Amino acid sequence: MQQQSQTTNEGFTLIEVLLAVFIASIVMAVLYASFFQIIKAKDKVEEELELYHEARVIFSKMTRDIVTAFPRGSVNSDSPNSVSDFFIGSQENNFSTLTFTSLSRTPTPDAKESDQTEISYYLEPTEDDPELFALMRRDDPTIGTDEGGSQYPISERIVGFTVSYLGEEYLTSENQELAFEWNSSETSSLPTAVNVNIVLRSPRGDDIEFNSLILIPVVD
Repeated sequence: MQQQSQTTNEGFTLIEVLLAVFIASIVMAVLYASFFQIIKAKDKVEEELELYHEARVIFSKMTRDIVTAFPRGSVNSDSPNSVSDFFIGSQENNFSTLTFTSLSRTPTPDAKESDQTEISYYLEPTEDDPELFALMRRDDPTIGTDEGGSQYPISERIVGFTVSYLGEEYLTSENQELAFEWNSSETSSLPTAVNVNIVLRSPRGDDIEFNSLILIPVVD
């Protein structure tokens, strides 16, 4: 007897193929959205880390300068008999300017300069954005003059820069108010502590505030 062969039609119907393509499209869309959300989150974290690093650099530089503030103003001056103010802090339109003598300078070998210098911190407008300022640092070993020295920006995305001061009462009183100006010609002394507040603008347009209290070990 001859055996009759049987044939089977195995495969996918058009509806099954379309359904598989539809499901695959949904999965790819979810993966695509998740991938770019992860990339955006990664970029945001990196930008925030960069911003925090920039704030740490600013505070590190200012701390090194301020903790070595010294109540003398005539060293290396062009006029040896003149007496210069050794710590002046002022504020205008919520922006601070700070100038003081400091022992933070590292003279070059065989240089006639001492380690004392006049340090200034102040803001200058940036060219790219009228709302942003550059935090400038000026280092001038010829104390009491407006010429000489070097200046450079340590940040160019400053929105706010406020410096306030605490006197000797800070060590014994818990309720001492912050002073936003300091003039050593009136107080004949350095402040006990300097409170620095800066506001930086992130690349995404967020303004983030940072604050640091710097103690001055030498107060006369």
